[in-house]
Amino acid sequence: MDTVLKSLISGTKAFCLIQKQDNEDILALVGEPHQFSQVREIPRRHGDTDNRRCYDSISIVPYCQVKEKGFVAPDNNEKIRTIRVEDYYKLPIENLTRRTPHITPLLKHEIRYDTTEREYANIIQKIIDNEIGNGEGANFVIPRNASGTIQNFSLPLALSIFHSLLRHDYGTYWKFLFYDKTRCFIGSTPERHLLVEGGRVKMNPISGTFRKDPARYRRNELKKDLLAFLNNPKEINELFMVVDEELKMMAKMCTQGGFIVGPLLKEMSRLIHSEYLLSGESDKDIFDLFIDSMFAATVVGSPLENACRIIKKYSTASRRYYGSAMMLIGRDEHGRDFLDSPITIRTAEIATDGTLHLSVGATLVKDSIPEQEVMETKTKAEAVLASILGDESPICEPLLQKIVNDDDIAEVMARRNRDLSKFWFFKQHHSVQKKDETMRITLIDNGDDFIHMLSHIFTTLGLTTTVTSYHKYILGQDHGDITLVGPGPGNPNDTKSRKIRKNLQITEHLLTHNRPSLFICLGHQILCRCLGFKVNRKIAPLQGSQVKIDLFGQEEMVGFYNTFAPLAGSATGRFEISTIPKLQEVVAIRSEHFAGFQFHPESILSANGVHILQDSIDRLLKVRC
Repeated sequence: MDTVLKSLISGTKAFCLIQKQDNEDILALVGEPHQFSQVREIPRRHGDTDNRRCYDSISIVPYCQVKEKGFVAPDNNEKIRTIRVEDYYKLPIENLTRRTPHITPLLKHEIRYDTTEREYANIIQKIIDNEIGNGEGANFVIPRNASGTIQNFSLPLALSIFHSLLRHDYGTYWKFLFYDKTRCFIGSTPERHLLVEGGRVKMNPISGTFRKDPARYRRNELKKDLLAFLNNPKEINELFMVVDEELKMMAKMCTQGGFIVGPLLKEMSRLIHSEYLLSGESDKDIFDLFIDSMFAATVVGSPLENACRIIKKYSTASRRYYGSAMMLIGRDEHGRDFLDSPITIRTAEIATDGTLHLSVGATLVKDSIPEQEVMETKTKAEAVLASILGDESPICEPLLQKIVNDDDIAEVMARRNRDLSKFWFFKQHHSVQKKDETMRITLIDNGDDFIHMLSHIFTTLGLTTTVTSYHKYILGQDHGDITLVGPGPGNPNDTKSRKIRKNLQITEHLLTHNRPSLFICLGHQILCRCLGFKVNRKIAPLQGSQVKIDLFGQEEMVGFYNTFAPLAGSATGRFEISTIPKLQEVVAIRSEHFAGFQFHPESILSANGVHILQDSIDRLLKVRC
């Protein structure tokens, strides 16, 4: 232990220390640093593992790496920072903490933000009004970036900060210290982004924050406040939105199926979060899976590609390594590749000269209050700084053990799933009766990865699916039996938009030739425009909202993500419609050759969405035959 610690303090080698899920041992990875521009450049080893777990490399990936997916990002040309592992050790935590020096870090001056509180509040209001309010997405995470300088920074001081995290923080996914000879990344991140091991793929979307108060919680107080948190509609909807967003990724990655577990409560030293576990199966390469997963909706927004565009629009500064992920790769005892990847939040980047960078963000949704979101970022920044500066204030003891067997808490947690889609809670390829696999459906991608959830559902139903982007779709060359015009961000009335113009052309062509067709969300709005309906901007967006509707005589709970809606009574024709009577909006429309839905049947929020899609397919194929 002394030899290893002296080697780390000397700084002659790059290293990473990891405590995973409060494990009793610290994993120490030692090697040489490298920098790369592409994920697939990260080196991998092959060969015999001697029936033991082997580690190839540990990397911290910048946010700007989303450019590998064709997304936009503000950046300063940050690189993937990788340590190629030469040696690794398991260090008992009590031995490490006894030998780690205790040094109190000091800041040279106050932390400076790249935006004032007023400027940040103005950005929030603009996003609510101009982006969410104009159909560009359901939620966005815009960071506040802070900088400062730590006096007399050194590796012993970095180890002391890491030691402080080990002593005072619990319940997180990883606590880590990453050093590549030019800078340290020190963090205590609550959220697993992606785990791939033994053919299984796991993600853990987290949302909702319950702040613990060590001074006042007796059991009854805790239960009362926790029940209020668990029943808070805003907290519930935010979690469902990020689950939907990560289900999009899982549907794309896990072609062999998967399922959801939860909801669960994750307790940490200062906070309690609500989360779900998404688990699936895939035979894809770990690098392909990581690239598909860049990056979590909880720290970017949704739909993901448009969220990246909005972030760049409102953020002049690079996000550096905030809101991205780390990558620990290697091989298990059977020689199979594995990937362990936490999200890089609650993380500080510190150069060897003491220059400090950290970022914090709030999830902005339709009913966000700018002043409250500003305060949330301030609270998060103070928490990160407190952990770095060795705040000795008392840490709240674990509280959930006080109510672990409480019936009311268990009931309200179980009730969360009552009106959700059961399809996603069971292994899908066994859940629905398959159809004729010779039937083909073409799905037109309009910039929302909900299209991959739709593709997964139709594959489960036995159809052969083809996903194509709207700008690659060629009129008259679609050989599918059914065509689906998919969801996506945007204003359906904006004819200056290339996407809207192309979708209008596609829809007119489908209608003119009586081709069996489905239209969802933006596709539904385009369909209704072509049928003569007025499509207006809603006073209150329905982003991530579950609503009970009458769907052609059948009561259904369905999920909406829309800012625009067709108005009932603004057109007539040979079709059947369903409306929300109070709003007079067309939520569904059908005829012999088409069906359109303003809601998302594929969403976790649509209780019987799979059967709604199955019924629509049956009707369209019956006419075709």
